[in-house]
Amino acid sequence: MKIMITALIWGCISAVSLPVGAIIGLWSSPTRKITSALMAFGGGALLFALTIELFAHSLQSAHKGHDIWIILATMIGAILGGFLFEFLNQLLNNRGAFLRKASLIKKHILKTKRGRAKKMIQALSKIKLLQGLPPEEVVQLIPHVKTARFSAGATVFREGDIASKLYFIVEGSVQVIRGLDTDSKFIAELGEGDTFGEIALISDQPRTATVRAITDIEICSIHKIEFEQLIKQSPSIRDASNKMVKERLYDIQEKDKTLVGEAKIWEESARINLDRLSIPVTESDLNQEVKKHTGGGAALAIWLGIALDGIPESLIIGMLVVIAAESATTMSLAFIAGVFLANLPEAMSSAVTMKRQGSSPGKIFWMWMSLCVMTGIGALVGASVFPAHPEGALQYSIFGIEGLAAGAMLTMIAETMLPEAFEHGGGTIVGLSTLIGFLAALGVKVLSLY
Repeated sequence: MKIMITALIWGCISAVSLPVGAIIGLWSSPTRKITSALMAFGGGALLFALTIELFAHSLQSAHKGHDIWIILATMIGAILGGFLFEFLNQLLNNRGAFLRKASLIKKHILKTKRGRAKKMIQALSKIKLLQGLPPEEVVQLIPHVKTARFSAGATVFREGDIASKLYFIVEGSVQVIRGLDTDSKFIAELGEGDTFGEIALISDQPRTATVRAITDIEICSIHKIEFEQLIKQSPSIRDASNKMVKERLYDIQEKDKTLVGEAKIWEESARINLDRLSIPVTESDLNQEVKKHTGGGAALAIWLGIALDGIPESLIIGMLVVIAAESATTMSLAFIAGVFLANLPEAMSSAVTMKRQGSSPGKIFWMWMSLCVMTGIGALVGASVFPAHPEGALQYSIFGIEGLAAGAMLTMIAETMLPEAFEHGGGTIVGLSTLIGFLAALGVKVLSLY
């Protein structure tokens, strides 16, 4: 009972920085560099504590008993813990838990943008103008291309309008009409893969015709400014554009069958080049993503995400209390300090995000306070589950569970803590702060031995 109460106290102490960090985040504006340094410092301290306190414990026990199976049980448990954390983390992120960290929000936006870009490449692969261009050049279009849908009968633009965009038909068909509605003349019907609006765009003249949707259509467009820049930079696009203007009414229907295979090869090549393309994520993108996820569902997802991060921490605290009692040594203050410092900036940034979503300060505070209590209870559970002197098959199970928690936490540090620190402060601060945190934990460990 004494060990369990001790674990409860240490768990609460390590997580009290959660409500404290939430208060700091709500009522002040700590600099990004300070937030980054604290998080990286905590990550370094946790890396030391996990290495020395848990994995070294397995090594010592294996060496003492000449039992290699202890090491294997720990390693297998660590691998399973990493996969389990990754699975649960992804599951919660898909429901909005990514909002708990700026780096995860950015990763989510980037993933969404790349998904849209791949769909756009699939659409652009059908455009006859672009099929003759090198895929690596067309990929540069992706950040500038916009998509839109029009219902049957809708007008895309009218004759005489100022020309500002070039259009590609992804799906459906349109008719090109010249003249007034009462005295109009049918010029052409364009379908999937065709381009329109290019003559007025390239010649810098008003629209020479009206384009109206025959069916429901999906179209891509690129603005005149971006298109002119691409023409200046790419001889291939310039030559193809000139040819397109000269041969606007050329019938290429017979070529469609032979272009199917070529389009597929082009699409695959463009996708490869897309992976090399740096897609920017702006501050505006971050703000829009936060505003999209408002209400109790997003707040609950954030809470569950932070709870997932804290579960392995709390279990390890309980294990460390048992190990300290078993070896008659002091509790690993390095690990407690690492968890404390890692939780502080995490709570600060997440509380700010929740406030921007409309959550009240009181709700935010009690949400983080509940996580503090849960961490203490988790440490108590960890201390009660793991006996001080396991024997036989139980011994391997215990070391496997220790490895499970350690693997989950190592994955969490690499997946969320260090990327978040890098997002706030950059590489230099993260590298040095992580090193200092690791060495500080080493110093605390050395002092505890004397």
